[in-house]
Amino acid sequence: MKKFVRASCLFAEAWCCLGVARVMLICMPFRKIAPFLGENISSSPPAPLRTTARSQRIRAAISRAAACAPWRTRCFEQALAGKFMLRYRRMSGIVFFGVNKTGDAIKAHAWLESEGIIITGGNGTEQYKVIARFKN
Repeated sequence: MKKFVRASCLFAEAWCCLGVARVMLICMPFRKIAPFLGENISSSPPAPLRTTARSQRIRAAISRAAACAPWRTRCFEQALAGKFMLRYRRMSGIVFFGVNKTGDAIKAHAWLESEGIIITGGNGTEQYKVIARFKN
């Protein structure tokens, strides 16, 4: 029963954070959002190869909440919501922004990494050239 309550609370927190992230992305320019992401770093040291149950639970909660949200919850919203959740728990995380140019099309992607695992946006990150990293 405790696991269910804990997972439900994490789901509700993730759902609320996704909503706040979506409103921020609609109403605020990136220069106002950037301080929430942390310090812009040019390179990042390799992440430790350990995984914690806490980071895995956050990843699962964001994934479930994003699937149920009635608003857009793409990579940037999920990375921002995950950053809020990590900061609340005083966990470090790095938000990566990458681009991929194929022909005339340019695709952008954001993902969040913490404690050696990718929390959000993990699909196909190797296809993107990292253009910015933000670490708290």
